[in-house]
Amino acid sequence: MVVLGLLLILVSGAVTLGVALSNTEPVSASAFGVSLSNVSVGGLFLGGVVAGFVLMLGIALLLSGAARKRTRRVAVKHEVRSTRSEKEQLAEENATLRARLADEPVAGSTRPEAPASEAAYPTEAKRL
Repeated sequence: MVVLGLLLILVSGAVTLGVALSNTEPVSASAFGVSLSNVSVGGLFLGGVVAGFVLMLGIALLLSGAARKRTRRVAVKHEVRSTRSEKEQLAEENATLRARLADEPVAGSTRPEAPASEAAYPTEAKRL
């Protein structure tokens, strides 16, 4: 594909050069209220080539901007889905832990009870 593209570019350049150099008779042209006189056909053709190049450049910039915007939009959507999935997973884990705490008997709890004696808090006992 690259070789075919390069070959087409070279042929196009050769044809453009041939048209520009072989047509030297002067003509007059007008566009958008501007009149040009004594312009060669080859020069007019080269002006068309430049206008076509500018058009192609504009289209390329438009397409690359649209592709960049689409890439960013897809990345943001993926990040949002990932965050939602993680949030749902954490909510399920939280619900499971709450259910385990609710089902756990209070009397047979393996949680350590807080000591109520003054010996457990020696610094507070000394202040009083």
